[in-house]
Amino acid sequence: MDTIYKILENCEVKKVGERQYEFTASTSTQDRDGEVIDATGWDLKNFKKNPVIMYAHDYRTLPIGKASRVWLHNGTLKNTVEFPPEGTYEFADIVERLVSTGYLKTESVGFIPKKWEDGDGEKAPRRTYTKQELLEISIVPVPSNPDALRNAVEEGVITTKQFEAIMKPEEPEVEELEGDIVTKPEETDEFIRIPVRTCEVTATIDISKKEGISALYCGKEKQVRTYLFRKDKGWTMAKAKAWVKEHEKKIAHEVSQSEIIDEIDYLKSLIEKEGLSEEGKESFEDLMRVSGYDNPVDIKTHVLEVQGDNPAETEDSITYQEIKEAINRIANKQEDK
Repeated sequence: MDTIYKILENCEVKKVGERQYEFTASTSTQDRDGEVIDATGWDLKNFKKNPVIMYAHDYRTLPIGKASRVWLHNGTLKNTVEFPPEGTYEFADIVERLVSTGYLKTESVGFIPKKWEDGDGEKAPRRTYTKQELLEISIVPVPSNPDALRNAVEEGVITTKQFEAIMKPEEPEVEELEGDIVTKPEETDEFIRIPVRTCEVTATIDISKKEGISALYCGKEKQVRTYLFRKDKGWTMAKAKAWVKEHEKKIAHEVSQSEIIDEIDYLKSLIEKEGLSEEGKESFEDLMRVSGYDNPVDIKTHVLEVQGDNPAETEDSITYQEIKEAINRIANKQEDK
């Protein structure tokens, strides 16, 4: 199963030493998604081998600290975050200052579920994770409550520039290293990421700012590699997957109606000059079906002319079969020339 990220907002943070703070990373209570993580099921073995603390799951930057201790206590997952000595890493100093003054008190865990039980979502949690491997812990801002950090700016704890760095969403870079390519759906604190193919990304494009959908775009192939869905717009993994399944083939490129008309005119001139093979006829039939609406009057006129009828004396309606027969007659005429 894919990596899952869970945020525990506004947990109790306790200073336990010089630049050391005790956080609660996870509890056994039901979260806003209707899910429960059973604290007795945590596997901490691999995490303890390299217990780094990141900021907002951003692996493009250095760790801001380490978990000098991680343990289970009364149905909760606890950890002690130790920041590096002051002056070692400026960004870590900013985060430490915000933690010490109470402006940052939220952690997020990334884990791989090993076992779980599904419920009805009413009498029982929608899902209860009973065994899970801890991959990482991050200190994170709460996207829905930026006011707390704005207060930190007003009170002089951090500067406006530092506030912007702290609150900037985790946006993937255009250039990605081969080893960092996301090949499976992934959920972070800010985004749901749904990859659909592998190609060289050249830009990040907006699909719908209103709905919070963007994408990593491959200019050479003119295709989307990965769709990005903002979680603060209400996207979940299930909703994002359903959207991609329905729309992936439809949003490769937006084309104006004038471009479509130009292409149709060009296609029309080629057919009049060269005719249509059997394969060409099948493609034209597919095009007619894709259009999804009645045939324009001028097309009807061309078909009726081939039939030898007078358009003025014919009913407005024309069947798909009549068009198909007319195409066959046009092609046969071209073959006889």
